[in-house]
Amino acid sequence: MVKLKDIATIQTGVFLKSAPLPDTCYLQVNDFDEEGNIRPTVRPTTTVSSKAARHLLTESNLLLAAKGGKNFCAIAPTQLGPCVASPSFLIIRINDLTRILPEYLCGFLNIPATRQLLTAQAKGSAIASLSKTDIGELEIPFLPLGQQQTCIALVRLQHREQALYKAIAERRRQLIDYKLKKAYKNEW
Repeated sequence: MVKLKDIATIQTGVFLKSAPLPDTCYLQVNDFDEEGNIRPTVRPTTTVSSKAARHLLTESNLLLAAKGGKNFCAIAPTQLGPCVASPSFLIIRINDLTRILPEYLCGFLNIPATRQLLTAQAKGSAIASLSKTDIGELEIPFLPLGQQQTCIALVRLQHREQALYKAIAERRRQLIDYKLKKAYKNEW
């Protein structure tokens, strides 16, 4: 096991105002669904000055929702173009990407046991918040890269399975709705 602070730099997101000619996505917790997936409706809303450029996210950065009850982790969605994280997030920047894979660390931070631990560590009376210090003390299983890749593959399979169950449930709902419509019209 290794402490998160020993393998990564942890910083808070930055507060930026909306801009009339935006070119940067300002990521907030509500831009993600319950599983930590970016919503397709996210668009640029701000610009980043040269002074704030150090807050731009890279593809290996992790976003940990640190405020409120949804403590999910997501890999920075750089496919959207330039992005910065709001203060609702802690940004985790892995120091050595040859030793810890971002997707592995993200998966570990999202497993129910870790999320429960993070929720229990959150402090605050109005809005519970995770502190950088507490997150830095979190112990991470330090596995060889091959085992990290196996964990990543399992998480991907789990997500695929959940998507299939969701699709099946939607198709069942449509089928039942169709049958009920026919039944109410007495068109059996």
